[in-house]
Amino acid sequence: IFEGTKGKLMGNYNSAPILLPSKRMKEVTLPKQTIPRIAGGDSAHYTEWVEACTKGYGNMQLSSSFDYAGPFTEAVLMGNLAIRSYMMKTENKYPGRKKLLWDAKNMKITNFDEANAFVRSNYRQGW
Repeated sequence: IFEGTKGKLMGNYNSAPILLPSKRMKEVTLPKQTIPRIAGGDSAHYTEWVEACTKGYGNMQLSSSFDYAGPFTEAVLMGNLAIRSYMMKTENKYPGRKKLLWDAKNMKITNFDEANAFVRSNYRQGW
């Protein structure tokens, strides 16, 4: 749920959002669809993903490719890094409000090293 000055917007994953109060929906003109969608919704999306995995890298065009989804996910996860970094408590060193500088090529934060602990996990050898 998103709350604004004129009402609330409610929605879940992969569904059309609804304005609250619902009578406000009559005032809305939805934009034309510009990104192609896969017919069949969620189940077709998952089927397409599995089919692409079995065909191998580069052998199938996806409706939601990693060329798009990877950078998008990386940007969203930066929000998580910002929140977790803000909540870090280090004795005599409080990061406060800090702009995190992200080096996408090397997958690390360049100006607050402690926050890099949230970027990767240390796994047991062999995993």
